[in-house]
Amino acid sequence: MNMNDGFEEFLATIIDQCLYEHDMQLPLAFRAVADNGSVLVANFNEGAELVVLIKHCDNNAFMLPMKITVVSQNNKTARLVIEHNGNIDRVH
Repeated sequence: MNMNDGFEEFLATIIDQCLYEHDMQLPLAFRAVADNGSVLVANFNEGAELVVLIKHCDNNAFMLPMKITVVSQNNKTARLVIEHNGNIDRVH
């Protein structure tokens, strides 16, 4: 499954959940690694703006499954695995 369609909205949903449901504090460090080797490493600054540090997309796509780690200023960590079918498994 290709995650390019709606990836930004998906990313915004994850960040909202981290901030409001899991009491994480900005800035956030974000890492996503897709099954096809695509990688995104970014920060969300105090204004919740995305600052891309590293981006590599094999075949111009993020493919599932994908592993995501988010670390906040207050040292809280969220780890997610997005399966082939789009289901999200949360690991804290």
